[in-house]
Amino acid sequence: MKPLIKKKTKAQMLGLKEKRVSMGLFDFEVICIVGNYKKSLEYVKWKFQDKESNLEEFDMEYWPMGKCFFRRGYVPVIWIPRKPRTKREHATFAHECLHAVFHLFEWAGLPLTRDTEEVMTHSMAHLITNLSP
Repeated sequence: MKPLIKKKTKAQMLGLKEKRVSMGLFDFEVICIVGNYKKSLEYVKWKFQDKESNLEEFDMEYWPMGKCFFRRGYVPVIWIPRKPRTKREHATFAHECLHAVFHLFEWAGLPLTRDTEEVMTHSMAHLITNLSP
């Protein structure tokens, strides 16, 4: 019998680390990729089936620290350059996770109010706990 050959994922082919987290009861997941920013743009264009967009045109002054990519109809993709080591890098990762939670709320049609605050904070904790590279 021939040994099974595992096919590389798109992230692996681009030299990125990829981690996915299901958001539990919601039929929604969040993806985190770690590695080179330019390679992450290739991954996001592939993931969002979007060869035309110039993702770099939306870059802001602080993009090298982290980013949450989103396209309606697709799940959010969080990019960070490396596993967080400093307090600032951990804060940036949490910041990007909060963007992903906002996309979850938009997808689910949930308003951001005091009544949904616990759902938001538990979603945030779930992402940070399970998506940390």
